[in-house]
Amino acid sequence: MMKLRKVSRVTSGFLGLVCLMALLSPISVQAAASIPAVKGPIPVTADSYPFGAAFRTNAPQDLSQFGYVEEEYLVSGFANVYDFDADGNVAVKTPHAPYTTRILVRRPASPQKFSGTVIVELLNPTALYDVDYQWQYAGVYFMEQGDAWVGITSKPVTAKTLKTFDPKRYAALSWANPLPPDQTCPNPVSLLPDSTPATENGLVWDIATQVGALLKSEAKHNPLKGFSVKMAFLTGYSQTGGYVVTYVNFIRPLPGALGSNDKPVYDGYLIGDGDGLLIPFNQCSAPIMPGDPRFVITPRPEPVISVVSQVLWTGMGADRPDSNAATDRYRRYEIAGASHLNMRSLSLLPKPEDMIKAGITAPPNCTEFATYGLTDFPFEYFMRGAFANLDAWARSNIAPPKGRRIKVEPAPEGAKPTWPPSVSVKVDKYGNARGGVRSPYLDVPTGTYYAHSTPANPESPDSVLFCSLVGYKVPFTKDLLMKLYPTHEKYVKKVNKKVDKLVKARLITASDGKRIKDEAVQASIP
Repeated sequence: MMKLRKVSRVTSGFLGLVCLMALLSPISVQAAASIPAVKGPIPVTADSYPFGAAFRTNAPQDLSQFGYVEEEYLVSGFANVYDFDADGNVAVKTPHAPYTTRILVRRPASPQKFSGTVIVELLNPTALYDVDYQWQYAGVYFMEQGDAWVGITSKPVTAKTLKTFDPKRYAALSWANPLPPDQTCPNPVSLLPDSTPATENGLVWDIATQVGALLKSEAKHNPLKGFSVKMAFLTGYSQTGGYVVTYVNFIRPLPGALGSNDKPVYDGYLIGDGDGLLIPFNQCSAPIMPGDPRFVITPRPEPVISVVSQVLWTGMGADRPDSNAATDRYRRYEIAGASHLNMRSLSLLPKPEDMIKAGITAPPNCTEFATYGLTDFPFEYFMRGAFANLDAWARSNIAPPKGRRIKVEPAPEGAKPTWPPSVSVKVDKYGNARGGVRSPYLDVPTGTYYAHSTPANPESPDSVLFCSLVGYKVPFTKDLLMKLYPTHEKYVKKVNKKVDKLVKARLITASDGKRIKDEAVQASIP
């Protein structure tokens, strides 16, 4: 989940930072990614287990049913802190800062069941604790394929939450600011007001690289030792989707992001509803404003796929043409009808008792939920399809299908991208979005999907923001359903026809196509 504040909140405290730019180190970036130290797997007992463990979610996940295991490790190393120099080039601001973070590993129990692909997810820190959104959406697909998944604690604020949850288990976690207090900014710049001068958000870039290098290495302490990793993909969702934008554009080209084969550690990237975000290099960096061309994904040989909900379709100026060029493989899928979060994503959050133990409050409420509940639009089906296309593109250079953009009302002349959006989505006669990637949920509709909702507490910034990201569905009346679908068989036939087109176009997987068809058969329509 993502939180955005007014620009004034993001930029506060920045006036004194310009002088810090002059302190950028002339030290050259290291020649290759280093391999961090590893401790673990950390034992799991009745009283000590990973926060966010699969078996501790609201809808517990039994990974053993898929032949999978979950393990937790602590990873330690040294990271550079980066920034732009006076010429706009990436430079080392502070070198060799020590860190310790944690990773969750979900993998096949047997190496023989491993596909050769590992997905590395930067766990989302927006709610002040680690959330594995991409696992929530695509974990079923990963396990069907035999992929491994590794989630990284990616921000100091969530390391603090882990320490609150289990002080002993997570005692070693450290994202300490390598600079003394008098050499850092007193009011850190961040997407959210969740950072302190005592820690440094900017350690994440080298952490991401080093974890990827570790998983591909022959190191004895590699958590995937014995698993032959052929492909590693970096992903994130919402705020950490924005991390992937920064990584692709500015970290990936550095020598320090190369593996032992002199190629980038990651073979592909998937941005989950976050390509309109560009995260600063460090918490004293100047924020980059919407509309800046640096938001746009730059050319590179490794494929990049961006999956965007109807909430973040504006891209904050990040949209660009799709490309099949060997040096610029890029796709963007705008999923009409999808909210930023849905019923599935909230069902897989940690159990309430673990949230309480970690000092975390429940998500805010929205006015429409009492009548309609949280949206059931299955964003996950399209995320899984995107991961399947990323794998095929990286492994076999099979280019994915292109997706249409969501149709919007023309923006005022000279208008710059804003949040919330200053232009509106065009809708059909049923109130559903036009354009974008289509689905039976909009083309064989049974209701109207709203991407946003109304905050139950409009005086609460958290409530306002949460409800701007989460939507609901208003079902059609019985009379309208009877008019559209005189019989259940006609409804099912229309859904099946649309599903077959989606599967043939490779926008969803065959497994998810079957799931949609099964849902249609079981639906009480008309």
